[in-house]
Amino acid sequence: MTDKEQIVVLHTIKHSDSGVVVQCYSRERGREALYLRVSQKNKVKISDFHRLSILDIITYSKNSYMPVIREYASAYKLDSIRSDVYKSTVAIFLSELLLKSVREAEGERSLYDFLVSSVNMLENMEEGIANFHLHFMVRLCKFMGIMPVNDYSGPESIFSLPAAKFADTLKNEKPLSPFLSRQESELLYRLMVTPVSMIGRIECNGELRSKFAKEILKYISYHLGTDIELKSLDVLHEVFN
Repeated sequence: MTDKEQIVVLHTIKHSDSGVVVQCYSRERGREALYLRVSQKNKVKISDFHRLSILDIITYSKNSYMPVIREYASAYKLDSIRSDVYKSTVAIFLSELLLKSVREAEGERSLYDFLVSSVNMLENMEEGIANFHLHFMVRLCKFMGIMPVNDYSGPESIFSLPAAKFADTLKNEKPLSPFLSRQESELLYRLMVTPVSMIGRIECNGELRSKFAKEILKYISYHLGTDIELKSLDVLHEVFN
């Protein structure tokens, strides 16, 4: 049995001398693992399966423990993500985040469309790259069903991670702990209301960027009920500082 589908590659793992397992997300099936045979005969290029590459594929699944990729072709040219160290580092971080946080066995078309749109936006960005992963993390919460409530009311607002909403300290509202600092809370608000095409206008230094990313990971971990730790976060911090 053969199937046609389009996938976003998240990670590849060497399985044997002649193959790799491709962890990916597809519109129809969601998270899945596919097998790719690699040999001189079939002329497969592992570099085509880089993080966040978007591929049109044909799979074969008869009598195999996972579908086998028989044919593939790039759906979009992503030369910038492959060659630019800043964009490629962001791609590694985003793919690790998706691997650790997205578990759906069935496809979610709106999430897939969001991923494809985000990858192409990253590919074509000329400014604001350092803020892209923060914007992506916040937007991803919507597809997990944990989008923060946008009730920010000004500089005295503090965002509560457990409550998923802001508290107005001027009105003596006490946020549930843990909560973001005022600076982090304002950054969250700005990321929620700023289109991705304009995130370069959000002022944010490396220290704040790193702290905020760690706090949003705590937020996602809390609401998904799992501890998400990303090795690529420290690398990302080094690259943008």
